Amino acid sequence: MIATQCARFVRAFLHIFLLFLAGWLTPATGATHKHFQQQASQQQLYQSPYWHALLHYKKSRIHKQRVKSELLDPEFFLAKDGAINPETELLATIEAILSQPGDDHNAHASCRFIARTHWLEQQLPGFAQARPATKCELFEQWAQPEQLDSVSLVFASGYLGNPASFYGHILLKLNSSNPSKTYLQHQSLNYGAAVPDQENPVAYIIKGLFGGYQSTFSYGEFYKNSLTYGEHELRDLWEYQLNLTDGEVLQLTYHAWELIGRHHTYYFLKENCAFRMAQLLELIIDARLKPDLQPWAMPISVFHALSVIEQHGQPLISAIKLHPSRQHRFYQKYQQLNAAQKQAVAAIIQNDFKVHSLLDPLPSPEQQAQVLEALFDYVEFAYLGEPEIIQQKKQGLLQTRLMLPVLPQAPFPQPEQFPHQSTRPSMWQLQASSKSDKFIPSMRFRAAYYDLLTAQTGQPPFSGLGMFDVTLAREGQRFVIQQFELLRIEQMNLSTTGLPADSGFAWKVAIGYRPLTRNCSDCRHLYAEGGLGKAIRFQEHGIVYALLDGRLHPAGEQLNLVSAVGRLGAIIDIHPGWRSQLELGWNTYALSNHQSYGWYRWHNRFGQSPDWDIRLSLDNTQNATRWSLSYSRYW
Repeated sequence: MIATQCARFVRAFLHIFLLFLAGWLTPATGATHKHFQQQASQQQLYQSPYWHALLHYKKSRIHKQRVKSELLDPEFFLAKDGAINPETELLATIEAILSQPGDDHNAHASCRFIARTHWLEQQLPGFAQARPATKCELFEQWAQPEQLDSVSLVFASGYLGNPASFYGHILLKLNSSNPSKTYLQHQSLNYGAAVPDQENPVAYIIKGLFGGYQSTFSYGEFYKNSLTYGEHELRDLWEYQLNLTDGEVLQLTYHAWELIGRHHTYYFLKENCAFRMAQLLELIIDARLKPDLQPWAMPISVFHALSVIEQHGQPLISAIKLHPSRQHRFYQKYQQLNAAQKQAVAAIIQNDFKVHSLLDPLPSPEQQAQVLEALFDYVEFAYLGEPEIIQQKKQGLLQTRLMLPVLPQAPFPQPEQFPHQSTRPSMWQLQASSKSDKFIPSMRFRAAYYDLLTAQTGQPPFSGLGMFDVTLAREGQRFVIQQFELLRIEQMNLSTTGLPADSGFAWKVAIGYRPLTRNCSDCRHLYAEGGLGKAIRFQEHGIVYALLDGRLHPAGEQLNLVSAVGRLGAIIDIHPGWRSQLELGWNTYALSNHQSYGWYRWHNRFGQSPDWDIRLSLDNTQNATRWSLSYSRYW
């Protein structure tokens, strides 16, 4: 009897002791979260710059102590006032992470906000042991963190077919160590505006400039981005692999997961893909990648910044690889053909892709196969957006190709120049000019991006894209606006092969404020200009072109509403550090008392640095000659 009672007493004592021990090791939920909330408050973690970065808080311009998150989704915050109160959001996050998960672990705060959870585990001793275990299956399926190898930032070259893509685009790519996956199967993160289908172009530009769209982070395998940018828009993709530790790769991936599907306000000039991707990378890089005061953010500027940063004593960029567009692949294959093979390509295209005996003059089956491989890429490029025609054209080629030997897969040759080595996008310029024995100093500022003399990689060759370009010149005792261009686009649309479909019209559009002629200073006017013409290569590094420009401007006593300019010109790279442009033109004014006149100009750019160049120009208009020497500084 006594033994039985003793046994019961021992069991009861052990039960109570174990309950006490469990309570001491893992306090009741209420006590647990209050304990860690007190720790967090004592350390003032809510003031940590990293916490503010995770929540995307932005300081008020008027009240510097106040903040507001740039994220628009209420679901991103766990406190009612979390969007404007870092402290209450931190306390609510601690409580939510320590709460018991329901049936769906993916809905638990520790799975929804993995970066927050990971950071709190590092800041609060015992937090990792106190929080309940969760299985974040959706995150595991998406990121496959055990196979994460590295992170790359990808630059999609500029696309002049869409105003939002003029300056290029940035993607984030998560590289897998799984040998069974190709790079096209790696996960990627994209950021862009949610624009309705068939949006009016004018409304599109206005809303994009003034925050009329919401934008979001989206994900998908890299092949989707390769298809959109490389195959449909014919844009090269430049992959910059980053030299990060395994911990930094995970840290970046955790926050990327938190941002998927979250909305921001989109601003075309500033809070765009460049701004948001730089913001994400700044979580793990102790350097600034985006401008704080500058009212615009350029994708290429992020890569310029990355190229000079060191991480752990090593260059941050560990490798660069070009993923060529469909058009670029075709050009490469075509350029590797000999003269007889190129003749066979042209003959088959002219014969509506019916091969017949047109390959017979070629001496080997391998050369015949090379011709057909180039034609496959040509069809995809020439009939872009017409899948039925592509299938029809390829049918006859495929039947012949199956009878020829398999060619070894040669890697695409990587270039020697990369986009970040090009001239930086924004410019200050000091100029000294001599005209009619008068010295004229001037200053010029261009917000973005490049002109026909600029050396560029990753942009259409022999093209220009400028925005907000203003020149101040001294007249008498004061400086006046000599010229202002809100926008200028020049695209020579060169043919690389001379084949049908590989050519187009050269064109130009410009909007601005300038003198009526180059020989007057008090006849400035607003104008809108468009031009159309043709450009051809005459050497590997040179072009000749002819364009006819039409200009709309206010009508006056001596000037009608419309004028025209005919231009003949040539641009040649005499040396890697010397590009020269010679242009002859004739201005005429329809139904106007203003006399028509001819002119010529010779412009030269010297220097290969992305940071500066020197320019020498000669302009002659109506027997007035002007020499100019300028120094340009880029950033």
